Amino acid sequence: MSARRASVSVREVSVRYPGAAGEAGPAVEGVSFAVEAGEFVAIVGPSGCGKSTLLKAIAGLVPLAAGEVTLSGGAETRVGFVFQSDALLPWRTASGNIEVALRLSGERATAAKGRARALLERVGLGEASEKFPGQLSGGMRKRVALARALAYDPAVFLMDESFTALDAQTRIQVGNFFLEILAQSGQTVLFVTHDIEEAVTLADRVLVMSRGPGRIVRTIEVGLARPRDYYASRFASGFKERQQAVWDALGYSHGGGAAGGSGGVRGCVMRGWA
Repeated sequence: MSARRASVSVREVSVRYPGAAGEAGPAVEGVSFAVEAGEFVAIVGPSGCGKSTLLKAIAGLVPLAAGEVTLSGGAETRVGFVFQSDALLPWRTASGNIEVALRLSGERATAAKGRARALLERVGLGEASEKFPGQLSGGMRKRVALARALAYDPAVFLMDESFTALDAQTRIQVGNFFLEILAQSGQTVLFVTHDIEEAVTLADRVLVMSRGPGRIVRTIEVGLARPRDYYASRFASGFKERQQAVWDALGYSHGGGAAGGSGGVRGCVMRGWA
């Protein structure tokens, strides 16, 4: 794994999308935050608040209406983006999809083939290395996409609902694999999720966004010790308090949810709250 590390600076970033009448409406408005090299930051917020848009803006995939994004390593900084969809090449096998990333990062064909197979073994897909994406389940394709991003050896990971398609057992397995890789190489991570438990389990800090146009309304320090376990960390001292703090920042309270929803810690354990 590469020893390269990079910080991310987001300053007064706004993104606008064309509306039905052709007028540009704000999707993200005046967002500022910084991510230190090697830090894991999760972003949560209501559906449609601009979380994914913000991530794409940081990656340079959508234009900024205002503000700037700076990576400490400059234009040479490798950024790995794991989309909500797997975005695999349908005409390449699972191994072939990973080999593409390895060849782009400079590995020779023989070495790329061997490393691609090793990465697939690590995410539990060794037996599927020669299958095409159309022959894999949604969860399996997501694991191939994660392995492909890891193969590129980025200094910064941008991840958009990256574990959503996985069943509970596989989610734990892949989550722990990802935490293990980060512990070894210390990449910087920005991770968008709807799952409050997942955000607190993984992150050093959680950024909470408002309803659209999205703004950062609160930053919550997690402060749980590392190394972490994707499942066992949920029973650590202080976990529920951090989880509740995120829930409260989203506009909920112990007494009941906003707009008639169920509130409290029990509510934020549930997925699909947005």
